[in-house]
Amino acid sequence: MKTGAGQVFLVALLLLTTVVQYGRGSLAVRGTPPLYVDNVDGIWVELGEGFPQPGVYHFIDGTTPRCVIKMTIEGLPNSVAPSSSGEGPLGSGEYLSVTIKDSEIIEISRKWMNAGRRMVLGVPLGLETMSLEDWQELPGIGPALASRIEADRQKNGEFSGLQDLKRVRGIGPVRLSRLEDFF
Repeated sequence: MKTGAGQVFLVALLLLTTVVQYGRGSLAVRGTPPLYVDNVDGIWVELGEGFPQPGVYHFIDGTTPRCVIKMTIEGLPNSVAPSSSGEGPLGSGEYLSVTIKDSEIIEISRKWMNAGRRMVLGVPLGLETMSLEDWQELPGIGPALASRIEADRQKNGEFSGLQDLKRVRGIGPVRLSRLEDFF
């Protein structure tokens, strides 16, 4: 009789463990995108061409391209920046690439990560940094509407604020309210 009770206890314990583990796994995934990153202090910078390990990295506020290069690329002389592009602090969502020849940096290039990557990282988008492809990353904006947005910007100038998007045919109050969280 002790063997039967022990087996029942062991089976119940295994079932309980399985239920708890399954529950944890399914709860952790619900409502969370696959690459979700919680808001944390600092900036997100994508290192691209010329870096030994390209990818998205987290740095403290105030980090400059010069500092990033010194931290990530070994064997370069102390004067790593050929121009002022290596001086100013990086902003969250920037893309940084370098061209190196004979252990010397020839060029430092700074631009913005694509909108999809910035949205996943929780980096607010800027109206002035959006490309045609970036507009298409936003929910509810396809190629036709993205083209109208770009055509309007070319014709009427930059958008001074999110409300200026209302001047584009196809963007009304409802669509605008859906976009507010990204800017």
